[in-house]
Amino acid sequence: MKIYKSVTVIAEELSEVKCNCCGKTMETDKFGYTSDYLSVTKKWGYGTELDGETHSFDICEDCYNNIISKFKIPVKND
Repeated sequence: MKIYKSVTVIAEELSEVKCNCCGKTMETDKFGYTSDYLSVTKKWGYGTELDGETHSFDICEDCYNNIISKFKIPVKND
């Protein structure tokens, strides 16, 4: 005999993505896909001023292009 019990599961679901630079919300289509963006998570290592901290941010394509346009060494485009 199989006996079942009810289980409640709480799951996180992405509701929106905002650009950390300009604050723009990334557009989401009817299937739940967002426009492309850069998502960065960096855990800072031992001996840095940010030792042990983890920083995360998301940047829209416009802000990304603005940032990389200021690089002294251009990004590699394969």
